[in-house]
Amino acid sequence: MKRSIVKTAKTKDEAIKEALKEINKSIDEVEIDVLEEESTGFLGLIGQKDAVVKVSYQEDINEGIDSLIKEIEEDTKKDLEKEFDVKKISEEIQEENKEDIEESKLLEPKLEDEKESLDLEVKNEEDKEDEVSLYYKAKDLLEIILIDMHFEDVKVIGNLEDNIIKLEAKIDPRDTGIVIGKGGKTLDAIETVIRKIIKARSNKVKLNIDINNYKKRRDEKIIMLADQACKKVLKTRKSWNLKYMNSYERRLAHEQISKYDKLDSHSEGVEPKRFVVVDYK
Repeated sequence: MKRSIVKTAKTKDEAIKEALKEINKSIDEVEIDVLEEESTGFLGLIGQKDAVVKVSYQEDINEGIDSLIKEIEEDTKKDLEKEFDVKKISEEIQEENKEDIEESKLLEPKLEDEKESLDLEVKNEEDKEDEVSLYYKAKDLLEIILIDMHFEDVKVIGNLEDNIIKLEAKIDPRDTGIVIGKGGKTLDAIETVIRKIIKARSNKVKLNIDINNYKKRRDEKIIMLADQACKKVLKTRKSWNLKYMNSYERRLAHEQISKYDKLDSHSEGVEPKRFVVVDYK
């Protein structure tokens, strides 16, 4: 992801130095355009001009994710502040609570008897509603991100199974490779962004996003490669290494290999060059 910043200083060298410090890059990692040269003016007093430089650089995918998260969260916060007067609502709630305290004291004995059964029912209902709202939030976010990436005819469908949010995005097949990225990295980044925004871990929900059935085809390919390796090991009784895989792909391969009684498997190597080894028992 290419980004740029513009810096102004007394000299172009100072402006470049400030820009490199801000983005934490070396001069070899950036492109520099001098928009305006510095000028000392007449006798160093009249007509002085600062230098203006534009520094362009490739942003790391993780930095891009963090920037996107911050932008979305900031926009959401501003929208909420415009829509709601938080201070006024808080004062109204406090006033209502004062009125309710006296009434609740009168009803307390009766309410205490019913509390346990009602708490369980309400909690289950709240959890259900929360998961549903998270599903729609994740669905809307995926659609917004894909549209902002300038993909046309975006359609997002999905469902909620227990605590698993499953989303399937349909885009122009010609754009599939772009949104998936090499080795699925772009798709993984999009999934990470949305997972962080909806706070999937703290809300105890799982998120699975697919684009044009990419993951389904990938899973089928991993299973096919595992089967082929198993057949070779059964025939030769010699161990066989599969290609480098991420943790999800390795787990899928291990599960497939476990279906062969005479074979075993384990992982070797260090990320990102970690792979599955098929062994003859």
